[in-house]
Amino acid sequence: MADIVEAMKKRGFKPLTDEDLRGQSIDLVKCRACSGYGNCGYKTFFLYENKPYSVCNLRLGKIQNGENPEE
Repeated sequence: MADIVEAMKKRGFKPLTDEDLRGQSIDLVKCRACSGYGNCGYKTFFLYENKPYSVCNLRLGKIQNGENPEE
């Protein structure tokens, strides 16, 4: 697994931290393919706890602004 993480870091995957999530669960920001295909423009890949996650930047931004990501 460490080799995969290193390869992803080299490809530009950014780390996502608990501070970025403001104490919320990673499940709130996982990509849900709202467009049906995951090509909405908000999907970004991050490394969280050394695992790759497909994250919705729109939901992440709402969390970071203190808003409810479900709205």
